[in-house]
Amino acid sequence: MDSASARLKAQADSAARRDSLIRADTIKAGTAEAELPVLADPTGAFHWTRKDIFATGAINVLDLLDRVPGVIGLRSSGIAQPMMVAFLGDMRRIRVYVDGFELEELDPRAGRVWDLAQVPIWSLDDLMVERTASEVRIHMRTWRVNRTTPFTRTDIYTGDQSTNLYRGLFGRRYRHGEVLQLGAQQFSTSPGRSAETSDQLGFMSRVGIARRMWTADAVIHRQGGSRGRTFTLTGSDTARGTDYRRYDAYARLAWQDTARGWWGQAMAGASTLIYEPPGATKVQEADTGMSRSQYVLTGGYTRGPWRTSVTQRFLLGAARHVATPSVRTSWASRLLTISGAAEGRGLDSTRRFDVSALIRPTGFMFVAGAVSSELRLLDTVGAPTFARVEAGLRLKDLWISVGALRRDPVELESAPIVTRRSPLVRDSAAQGMFATVRGPVWRAIYLDAQGTRWDDSTGAYRPQYHVRSELYLSTALLNRFPTGNFHVRAALVHEYRSAMVWPDTSGSIRVPGYRTISTMIQFKIVAAEIFWNYRNAFNERYPQIPGYRLPRLSSIYGVRWEFWN
Repeated sequence: MDSASARLKAQADSAARRDSLIRADTIKAGTAEAELPVLADPTGAFHWTRKDIFATGAINVLDLLDRVPGVIGLRSSGIAQPMMVAFLGDMRRIRVYVDGFELEELDPRAGRVWDLAQVPIWSLDDLMVERTASEVRIHMRTWRVNRTTPFTRTDIYTGDQSTNLYRGLFGRRYRHGEVLQLGAQQFSTSPGRSAETSDQLGFMSRVGIARRMWTADAVIHRQGGSRGRTFTLTGSDTARGTDYRRYDAYARLAWQDTARGWWGQAMAGASTLIYEPPGATKVQEADTGMSRSQYVLTGGYTRGPWRTSVTQRFLLGAARHVATPSVRTSWASRLLTISGAAEGRGLDSTRRFDVSALIRPTGFMFVAGAVSSELRLLDTVGAPTFARVEAGLRLKDLWISVGALRRDPVELESAPIVTRRSPLVRDSAAQGMFATVRGPVWRAIYLDAQGTRWDDSTGAYRPQYHVRSELYLSTALLNRFPTGNFHVRAALVHEYRSAMVWPDTSGSIRVPGYRTISTMIQFKIVAAEIFWNYRNAFNERYPQIPGYRLPRLSSIYGVRWEFWN
């Protein structure tokens, strides 16, 4: 055989091997997805896919919630320290779900207020914020794979304040539909004088099997580490440190897809928090744990624009057994979207009713509204109602909207994890206005801005003025890179807050306002993303919680890289 024939045979063999590898990579039926609510939101501004989450530069879930009108983020220090959110001035009005499994803040030192630093977003496929008139619900769905070719992802972050983060993900589907997913994240940071060194280790795994008609899988999330104390300027109050481990595990059996026809799911799981306060002894450790079991039965029917579902949730633990039924129904078409939900008494003994609607009489305008009511057992404020109205107009592709928020009198709780001198207060009725601008302003330049103004300046946990604006460039330069292997996103973020009132046993504290400028740039080259996130570029010294100053600046940069091998 001559050399030319040998080369041709070698090339044919190589091509055959490549073809066999390509044929071996098949798409399998996906594991079950939790039902997502139908949002009466014309712009879809509060639903982020996995790529969208990283493109925003978000490090934690609060970085995403900052974009929601009526939401006020409250951070004590850096990315590892306690952080809360107040919606309509109330820190209790946030709920978190992952794959339909409701998460609960188990740390008794946090009261009934979520510490959002403990909510991981690195292992998600998507995140949706459901903004009813009375509360914010975070619906998260974990990362899934559907290809038999192994998937690997590696992320490396570093920055000032001795911040280092390492993340790895692996996923693969097998011949008969089996699924294996593993992920881990570790980060550490040392903010300096304001807080002690903290570190965190997270782990996620999924095993199961998925067929065309049914799926079964089991998921476990583990978050744990050591969080140092956060100091106030005066030393009169301190966010205490802790060593902790939290486990959220659940198994799910699902029949059919929630997107069409009849479907049903059954889940069983548990959440456990083990923590060790500073100075605890081994004898005391037996009392530093909280656990709650959860069982969920849910099913529904989807056909065309109509969707309805019924859920029965059972919560057991801490000497309490709670059965909470709920029902959702919605209709979504081009002209009209209407969604309603009712929920029985949960852990906080509250019944909830929500209705929201969106009308699009033309393609360039909309009118939306939402109403919520609550009935809480033994609540001194009765049955408060909440309302939101909004109207928008499209100028070319740019959406401009204005709206109003209203809330009846409610009781407000503070966050004992950062301050133990804030009493339960009864806040009077409140109402305010908000405006949003979202969309492209010129070619590849976009604007995402929202501002809120309350009618009074004396309300607790809500500044009278809050404005957040993000101007960014987002382009793939397809005329130069038609394969789509390049993308650049560069953003300039401005945030302004006026002074805010914080209740205290010695009298209300006035938290001063501030103004910050931040930048972010990210390049995507084939499967790698290189980014640099620079926050508080003008070194503003400001608190969001009395006595707790945030870092002068926060610079984080790194690379994220995906592999299909």
